[in-house]
This record gives sequence, C-alpha cells and structure tokens, in this order.
Amino acid sequence: MSRPKISEENKRLVQVNIRLTSSENEKVTELATTAGLSPANWIRYKIFIGKNPPAKVSALDVSIYRELKKIGVNLNQATHKLNLGEFPKEYPVLQIELVSLLNTILKLLLDDRKHDQG
Repeated sequence: MSRPKISEENKRLVQVNIRLTSSENEKVTELATTAGLSPANWIRYKIFIGKNPPAKVSALDVSIYRELKKIGVNLNQATHKLNLGEFPKEYPVLQIELVSLLNTILKLLLDDRKHDQG
C-alpha cells in the first residue's frame, strides 16, 4: 500500500532551523516522546495550537492499570462471597496478599511520582 498523495497546499516545503542548547533539546525530546510525536511535530503543535500536545499513556501506566484492575476484580469477588455469607478458609491469606501487593504498587507509584517532580 502506497503513501497517500499530499495536495500541493499541504506540502511542507519551507524549512526553519533553530538552535537549542543541550538541555533545551533534551526537554523538547522528552516532551515530544511523552506526547508520542517527533520533536518537530511537537514544536509545530505548540506553536500553532498554543498548548502542549496531550501526553500519551506510557506502557508502564497501562501495565499498572491492568494489574490494579485485576486486584480490584479479586477484591470484588471476595466481597461478593462475603456478602453471600460464604467465608472460604483461604480468604484471610488472599486478603493479606492482596493488601500487600496493593501497598507495594502504591509505594512504587508514589516513588515514581517523586522522581518525576524532582
């Protein structure tokens, strides 16, 4: 499948060069990566829209979300059984494991947030 044709008025023919310091380049590259764009497209968006492009969700965030969702499903199932009056003998052990896992994930998320702010 070939690339779609671009009309003459939409072709980008004019090139503008700018010079950045190493730290400016790192910042633009990081912001562009977060938004899932090339640095040039990030700068173009910032200039013409006037806002930073929206950040994409990182793969790490998606995996954390999935893990938290699994924990929530397990907790809902256990709560449902408790509300029905069922109390399986392995429930206290599972509950302790889930609380421990949840605390570990929360600690990692909070530590990650501290690194992002610092």
